[in-house]
Amino acid sequence: MHAYTSQVENPIVQSTRDKEPSHFIFEIESFSSLQKSIAITGTDRIESSEFSAGGQRWALVIYPNGNKKQEGSNGYISLYLKMLDKPIGGQSIYTSFKFFIFDKIRETYTIIQDVRERRFDAGHLEWGVVQALSVADFIDPKKGWLVNDSCTFGAEVYIIGGTAATSRLFLTPIRSSNLSGWHVHDFPSHPTVVDSPPFDIEGQSWKLHLHIGTNDEDREVRSPSLYLCLDNGTDLIGGRKVLIHCEIVMKDELLGSKDTKSVVYWFDSDNNRYNIGNILEEGALRNQPQHEGQTQIQDRTVTFEATIKKVFSCSDTFEN
Repeated sequence: MHAYTSQVENPIVQSTRDKEPSHFIFEIESFSSLQKSIAITGTDRIESSEFSAGGQRWALVIYPNGNKKQEGSNGYISLYLKMLDKPIGGQSIYTSFKFFIFDKIRETYTIIQDVRERRFDAGHLEWGVVQALSVADFIDPKKGWLVNDSCTFGAEVYIIGGTAATSRLFLTPIRSSNLSGWHVHDFPSHPTVVDSPPFDIEGQSWKLHLHIGTNDEDREVRSPSLYLCLDNGTDLIGGRKVLIHCEIVMKDELLGSKDTKSVVYWFDSDNNRYNIGNILEEGALRNQPQHEGQTQIQDRTVTFEATIKKVFSCSDTFEN
């Protein structure tokens, strides 16, 4: 994909794609004969039959020898979009549109698009690109645009309008209760699954969930993981999305050590719990043998605390 700047128009973008135009395809046979005829009659343009897009009627206008009313058109094919229904009462229609030319050799469409939106109203019923394609390139057999004196153009038209849905992301005042003094006894051998008392974040009940996987034969602790999650697996109210910054403090009562993990995570209806990780891999709760040769993790009491630092809320989507 590449872009270039027209000398007489605003920048346009030229690209290619395989899929045909969604709104209109205009096939022309005996193009050179048609080109000569319009030159003799003084009619310098070809206007297609009408097509509909975005609830409006349109026509594709082709200037095979360039739109002579515009400076810099000599040696170029000009392409325009014409609105057939004249707006009334000061109405304006804002559009974004694309022109297409089919490459019959490579079976791809060359797309030419003005990067600006265009405003159609009673005084401006046509907009387009003066230097859409050089005539020399268009008639070059190697380019594939004009083959056996036939060619195919196309158009897509998109109306810019309506009312946008709006949502707002904002830092909310902390209206949460922190979790303090949650004691897990006989950690990590028992119990294998345990939940903290619930605590409140933004009017909903949350909890810490501790899951300890063990091997029944040798009591080896494999993956003691801690989660921050919504209580009872509920979803966020109204399908909201929140960013929670929370600090989890874990205290090893046996060794007198502690570790702090910071959680910053987006929660939504599809992501209602966060895996803080294997809390025995590193930090204060890793295995601390009391004497040489000890391999098993010694049971102890662990205390967890959760402190809410910041909450960013994304409001429900609403129509303006």
